[in-house]
Amino acid sequence: MLFKRFPESRLSKLFNGSIPIVLDSLKQHYFIDRDGEMFRHILNYMRNGRLTLPREFNSYDLLLEEAKYFEIPGLMKELEEEKRCSEESVTLRTSKLSQSIGLYKSGSRNISCISKNNLKNVYETKCKNSAGITSENNFEVIALSISPDLGERIMVSGDRSLIEEIFPEVSQSMMDGRTSLPWNLDPKFVIRFPLNGYCKFNSMQAVQRLLNFSFDIVASNGGGVEGQQFSEYLFCRSTFSL
Repeated sequence: MLFKRFPESRLSKLFNGSIPIVLDSLKQHYFIDRDGEMFRHILNYMRNGRLTLPREFNSYDLLLEEAKYFEIPGLMKELEEEKRCSEESVTLRTSKLSQSIGLYKSGSRNISCISKNNLKNVYETKCKNSAGITSENNFEVIALSISPDLGERIMVSGDRSLIEEIFPEVSQSMMDGRTSLPWNLDPKFVIRFPLNGYCKFNSMQAVQRLLNFSFDIVASNGGGVEGQQFSEYLFCRSTFSL
């Protein structure tokens, strides 16, 4: 039986009679009052004997709490290592983001570090330097534009299906087929879609979402005068494992 694969775990003890468990006598269902979403990862570990998590997973503390409750030392050890690696990765990416945001300052001085005309060249150069691969089809690109108009305005550009994958909250709005809408001028790509006009996102949440989906900031641009500043970020992600 699956639950008895790890005999020292609480799950095994629940089902071998060592620990009492609530049974619904009518439906013959066992009742365990724990986090159901995290429990499926517990089951996957007991089934496969190894930790398998989706790429965007970030609820390590919740899953670690469940692993401790069910007394599965192997899973606890793997989770702690996975959490440490994830935190190191986020720290590295946050450092890159901080350096880019440092380019964005108020005042009348244009602080553009990379001109709009050079964004494509920077992206192509970075792609060519990655394992000697030059085909742009091997990379996915998202552009994020942020301005403080009316509090904060966030616009995103990129492949339509890619944006729906990363920001599923706006997929319904993007399905509006009206060609008069400015972001619907191209059937494959979305151009300057007003992200926080259709969902409750701020700029840091949008950037964090992209970083969690394994994107890297490859270029940034900012400038303007007081009250009319803007900043733009170009994110890139490889679609294969190096």
